[in-house]
Amino acid sequence: MSEEIRRLSVLVDEFSLPFHPEPLVLNVYKRELHLHVESGLGSNLRARLSTALALNIEASQREMTERMASLLPKDTKQVSLSILPRREPFEILYRLNCDNLCADFQEDLEFRFSWGITSLIQRFCGKNANRICLLNFKEKPGDLPTPTESADSSLMFPASKSTDWSIPSKIALASIGSQGTMGGMLVAGAHTIVYSQMMKTIGWRVIAVTGAIYGLLYLYERLTWTNKAKERAFKEQYVAHATKKLRLIVDLTSANCSHQVQQELSSTFAQLCHLVDGSTSEMDARLKELEKEIKALEKAANEAKVLRNKANYLSKELEMFDDTYLRIKD
Repeated sequence: MSEEIRRLSVLVDEFSLPFHPEPLVLNVYKRELHLHVESGLGSNLRARLSTALALNIEASQREMTERMASLLPKDTKQVSLSILPRREPFEILYRLNCDNLCADFQEDLEFRFSWGITSLIQRFCGKNANRICLLNFKEKPGDLPTPTESADSSLMFPASKSTDWSIPSKIALASIGSQGTMGGMLVAGAHTIVYSQMMKTIGWRVIAVTGAIYGLLYLYERLTWTNKAKERAFKEQYVAHATKKLRLIVDLTSANCSHQVQQELSSTFAQLCHLVDGSTSEMDARLKELEKEIKALEKAANEAKVLRNKANYLSKELEMFDDTYLRIKD
């Protein structure tokens, strides 16, 4: 299941329902995507595991049956062997329930310029870039790097000893994380100060060319932010969210599969126990019949013994009568 979760992006890319950022349409899109992911993961897991599990279960069932059959009479043994092979192949059922699992997924389809100041800071410093910059400004304002000390800035702008960059740099970094009006005013003010210093240092032509390139990049990304791009961003966000959620239920799903296997083996064991109980009942009934026959035979033997004694007695009486009255004396 962990391997299938790592391949979740492939499964999501295969979802081809038309995408539209309208909220109502997007809700239907997400619901259908939940069903697609749940069905795809379930079918992939069944394809990879059902055959192997079925073979192992069949081997265990055969071993159980052979061991049990060795204790049964020959006629019952044939009945027990008829339990295998199964009429229907064993198949694990997976209930992932992606609809509830990813119900808290919230997409973010707002356009964000990849070369914007906030995006660049977050790209190089991570998610805590804003907090780090504010802490640096409050705690260690003297340690903030100036553009003349930066390797990247030294490639773009010539260093000037007469230019003091510390104050505008501190203001810009402190206001990067702000998304409100005050943050925007601080950023604008910081940019104004920086641009005035840059105009004196490197000239307006370089700034104009750089600004034009920057504007063209922004225009290009803004024009390419189409429904297709929004769909890609949506799927990337969904894959990240679903991956995190699905990893939480790996152990639970594994336990559920183990329970199904245990139920299958327990069912076979119960059938074998039923055969043994039936065979035991038949043997008990047969023993009772044999006991009755033994008692009848013992009774007949006792009666035969009495009759034999009587016959012996009569035989002796006849011999005495014959000796006394019937034989002619010499």
